[in-house]
Amino acid sequence: MKKSFGENLKDLRKDKGLTQEELGNHFNITKTGVSYWESGKSTPSYEMLIELADFFGVDVNTLIGYSDDTNMYASANIEYISVPLYSPICCGNGGFNDDEIIDYVAVPSENLSSSCEYFAQHAKGDSMIDVGIYDGDLLVFEKTSQTQSGSIGCFCIDHNDAVCKKYVENGNTVMLKAMNSAYDPIVVDVSSSHFACLGKLKIAIKRF
Repeated sequence: MKKSFGENLKDLRKDKGLTQEELGNHFNITKTGVSYWESGKSTPSYEMLIELADFFGVDVNTLIGYSDDTNMYASANIEYISVPLYSPICCGNGGFNDDEIIDYVAVPSENLSSSCEYFAQHAKGDSMIDVGIYDGDLLVFEKTSQTQSGSIGCFCIDHNDAVCKKYVENGNTVMLKAMNSAYDPIVVDVSSSHFACLGKLKIAIKRF
């Protein structure tokens, strides 16, 4: 049975006697970023795959578990861009948003504009399941400080709580609505609360 990229990376790292932190330091990423690679929560850019393969003295196809002359990026004939990955975004009642970039992930460039900036977070929770967003899905947001009523985005409350919700305006009051009837909307008075729109959702990539 072929091993996944994450399994191969873990084996190669251990063969070199390195911890996740030591490997991350070599490539200027966090220990959490290496952990995400090994667990399959994120995938490095193709450029990083080349650097990893060179570091461990293997070819890229061996590293990602392919035995032919193609790889998981080129074989699909899909163009990718690299975007920063942040800590998981809460799809529930709110959660702390760490500003530290965990990693950079490759996402399909289709329907993304070269003139815009993007970032990614993994969904955490089940409050958006009615629009097909499930725990562990990779969400790609376009950076913006404004969004239209009725759109889904990434929002920060009181500087700490970052959530993925549907944005609904009603005068000076904003409702961040869950797409799951088990959750109540979060009501925000924008005139008195520390509230910010961080981005609008562009892509939701399913975690299989």
